[in-house]
Parts: sequence; structure tokens; C-alpha cells
Amino acid sequence: MERYDLSVANVTGALPEGARKERGISLAIGFFDGVHLGHQEVVRQAVDLAHKQGLVPAVMTFDPHPRVVLGQGAEYQTVLTPLADKLSLLSELGVEAVYIVHFDREFSEVTAEQFVKTLILPLGVKGTTIGFDFAFGHRGKGNAETLKLHGNGEIQVQVVSPVFLEGGKVSSTRVRNRLTEGDCREASDLLGRPYLIQGVVVHGDARGRLLGFPTANVQPEQPYVIPRMGVYAIHIDLLSDSGDLEKRYTGVLNVGHRPTFDAPGGALKLEAHLFDFDGDLYGRQLALTLHTFLRAEKKFDSIDQLINQISLDAAQAKEFFSVKLSD
Repeated sequence: MERYDLSVANVTGALPEGARKERGISLAIGFFDGVHLGHQEVVRQAVDLAHKQGLVPAVMTFDPHPRVVLGQGAEYQTVLTPLADKLSLLSELGVEAVYIVHFDREFSEVTAEQFVKTLILPLGVKGTTIGFDFAFGHRGKGNAETLKLHGNGEIQVQVVSPVFLEGGKVSSTRVRNRLTEGDCREASDLLGRPYLIQGVVVHGDARGRLLGFPTANVQPEQPYVIPRMGVYAIHIDLLSDSGDLEKRYTGVLNVGHRPTFDAPGGALKLEAHLFDFDGDLYGRQLALTLHTFLRAEKKFDSIDQLINQISLDAAQAKEFFSVKLSD
């Protein structure tokens, strides 16, 4: 999949070499945080249009989230899918080119008309696909009608209706809310896949090993949305330096502040215990896939109580995966 980085300079200057496609482009536009079922439908329709009309299936997205730049919500400092994860998911959906717009204060001043006439049209866009609530341009004044108006009749515009699941609209906000409540099963349904956090293993205090349950202290390298504090049954993918899967394990993940040992207000930690693993993981990349919430974080009165609970957590997770495999 080809990647092109755009900025406000491209609105008035030259586009990156190769950005304009001779075949023309079918472009899905949006931030697509999570690439959930609703986003997938937008991208799918753009890809379908590309195949029908002989166009290049492409996506235009933004980095960082426009609301972060505009100061409209601290929660958008974290994302469900950091850019690298988003690009991987888009590639799996059949996207051949991605245009990443660096969104800053200067770009926020670009009008909807400028956006269409000096960025979209010069790319060779012949069709656009947007979600029902997509807005663009200065103060969000651009919409489907704006695309048609300023596209001079050259751009076909598809507007995708919301996708509903279990009586509610699928949205990034809904996924975030489910994760902060610990409901990673519904979050998985909304995403169309289990939620994943990737990070590198860093040194901890080795207390888990002393308890008989060695853990990998995983430090996310990107600003992922962190789920509710507590214990989860997870898959742990051990990745190579190139990001390829080396081996998959099952295990448990503790998200929290370790109140049994650490003082209140300590750093949030993600500690994964891998079943049937013995070795050194320091510096290795792990991908943690959340399957089900087991229990909330709790402060224990003794080390023996904690060890007993960890044993119960592990047994519950193993039972979960045993049932899952038999389904």
C-alpha cells in the first residue's frame, strides 16, 4: 500500500510525486479511529466503487485527531488505532493508497472550497465516499453537498448511512465507552475484531516472578485508549523486529496501579502473564489482544490472598480459552 503525507503546503503547492493517479481515485475520507464496522462500510463502498469504475481504492485520513488540535476534547489524545495500526487495517480492506493529512492550526483554516479545489481535485479523485456525519474545512462547513458543488461535476459522492448493532449506532465513542467499562466483548463486536494494544517489554521490579507468576511489563509506544483497570483474559503475540508474528500465547493481563504493593497515584501498568512461557522478553514487542474482563483491580490484605487470586484468574482465563476453542 502506498502512503503519501500531505500538509497545508500541498493546498497551494506541489503534491508529492506519484500522489496523483492516472487511473483516478475512489477516495474514502475520515479519521477512522478504530476502523470499526461503520468505518469498514465506508471503506468497503469506496473500494467497491473503485473496482466498478477502474479507479484506485484510496483513503484520506488525518493525523493527529482534528479535535486535539482544536482543543475540543482531551479524550482524543488517546486513540483506538494509532496510525500504524490504522494503516495495516486499511490495507487488509483492499486500500491501495493512503493520504495522511498533517492536521495543525494552519490546516484548520483551509476552507471547504480550498480543500476540494486545491487538494481533492488535483489528486485525481473521481469518487468520494464519506460517513453520514462527516464534515470538513474551516469550522466544519464542508459536507456532501459542498463536495458536489466545488467538485465541478467531476466527483461522484457517496454518503454511507450509520451502521447499527444491538440497537445502537456503531461509533468510536461507543467503542471507547465499552472499553472504559471493561466490556471488551461488545467493543470487539463493534470493531469486528478484538481490541489490541501493542508495546515493548520494559524492566519492572520482578515481583511477579517472586510470586510465582512472572509478568511482562508492557509499555505502549503509542497513545492507545487504555481499558478499565482490572484483569483480562488475553492473547499475547510475540512479534519479530519487523512486526511479524513469531508465536502466540494465551494469558492474563492486569491493568492498574498494583494497590497491594504501590502507593496511591502510582504509574498505570500493563502486566501480562504468559501461560506456558519461560524466557526473557525484555525489549521485545508484544501485541495484547483483549478477549474478556475477569475482575476489577483490588487491594489484597496479604500476599497469600493475592497469589490465590492470581491462580483463580489464570484458571478462569484458561477455562475461557478452552471453551472458546471448542466453539
